[in-house]
Parts: sequence; structure tokens; C-alpha cells
Amino acid sequence: MIHARSLTEIANSCGTDKGTLGPSAGYGGHNYTDIYEAYLGRDRYSPITILEIGIGTKGAKWDARIVHGRNSRGGASVRMWYEYFPNGRILAIDVNPAKYLDNDRIRTFEVNQGDKDELASFLSKIGETRFDYVIDDGSHCPDHQQIALSVLFPSLKPGGYYFIEDLDDNGLGDPLVGRAKSDDVLSTRKVLRSFATTRKFAEPNRLQNVAFLMGDIHSIAFHAPIERFSPSAILNWFVGKRGVFVQYAAGTERLCAIRKTG
Repeated sequence: MIHARSLTEIANSCGTDKGTLGPSAGYGGHNYTDIYEAYLGRDRYSPITILEIGIGTKGAKWDARIVHGRNSRGGASVRMWYEYFPNGRILAIDVNPAKYLDNDRIRTFEVNQGDKDELASFLSKIGETRFDYVIDDGSHCPDHQQIALSVLFPSLKPGGYYFIEDLDDNGLGDPLVGRAKSDDVLSTRKVLRSFATTRKFAEPNRLQNVAFLMGDIHSIAFHAPIERFSPSAILNWFVGKRGVFVQYAAGTERLCAIRKTG
């Protein structure tokens, strides 16, 4: 009997940071795969359609720092989904082109997730396609996350799930600096946490079609990855190296799963 590799095993061999290892020793994994497998495992051999935002490939429009080590080719998570869903269709969008990944079940598109017109054009190109799952692992900018959610959520099948990764403290008044920081909108975690508790989105935000979202979101669940320790990881932690193992404590809510009504 052939052993089907777990999602974490596939992630680690491909070099995506969704697993526990990441592409290299200095760029560790987030351990999202344990969470994803709990949600997606039932459909592993079904003819599902999954959309991933953020391919992680080199190009002029975004410096994809994850492209190294086991992920030297880029597109690690797309390749992970391709193996995990042998009967699935994988669509992926990124600001950088990645046509080299296209094959019998993978199609990539050059799209800026923070541009609602580009997102609408992408939906036009794929016609009547509806998604079973959407994974947002794109820029992590809160305004981009919120715009993409607004435009793409209507194309999710009833009962489908929309996941957003890396819910950083990167919004209005939060401490994060760098390319994912925003001084104009609240972090996506704050916006969605407000809805989960009050059925109202915290403001300011960049959500579109708010009335539709309010009526079509069934539930939102937040998850903190489980820490995985090893002797080498602990040693590296004490000598000041980061990124060698999952460091998120319970309650950090790094990943959310938004279920559509239906």
C-alpha cells in the first residue's frame, strides 16, 4: 500500500513556510498545515477548485524572499497543493508572472490583489468557476487582504472556506513596520475579530460590498499554530536566531478561516 504523504510532509519537501521547516534553517515554517489538513482533508481526493493568492515567485513587482533553499524554484505552496489534491484544480494569482508553473491542473495569473479592477478582470477570465477554498498568502497588507476578500468571496461556493494567513499587527496604530504596514486601515485581524464577536466590521477598513459580506459570512474561526520544538531549534532560539521553529503563542490568531453561508 502506497503511503500518501501528509500535508506537512509535502509542505516541508517543497519548501513552503506553511509547513514546519520552511525553505531553509534561517527561514522557518508557520505550521499552518496542521490546521489546513483539519479543514481540507475530507476533500483530498475530490475534484475541488482552490485559489491561492500569492505564489511566491521572483519578479520585478515584489521581492519574494521565500524563493531560496528548498524553494529555489518558487511557487512552493502551489506545488504542495498540486500533490495534496491529485484530482483538484489549482488557480493562483501573483503580481509577478509564474507561467512556468502552469500544467494540466495548475493555472497562474498575473494579478495585483490590492486592485479591485484587476481582481474583477481575473474573475472574468475564469468565467463561471467557483472556488471550494481560497487561501490568501499574498502581500499581507491589510488593505490588500480586505479588498481581495470583498471581491473574491462572492465566487466562493456555499459552505466554502476563505483563509487569510499571517494576521499581523500591521494596521492603523499597530507597531509593525515595513512593506506590509498600513497607517490608513485597521489590521485585518481587528476588522474580522470585531465581526466575529459583534457581526459588525471595525472601521476604518477597505472592505467593499459590506452588506453582502455581512449576510454571507457564516462564521470566522481564528487559529494559532502549535509550537513544535526540537533540540536544535531550542539551541538556535537561545543564541538569538529566529525563524527556525514556530514561535507563535496561543492567542496570537495568526490564521483565520471564514466560512461562507450555505
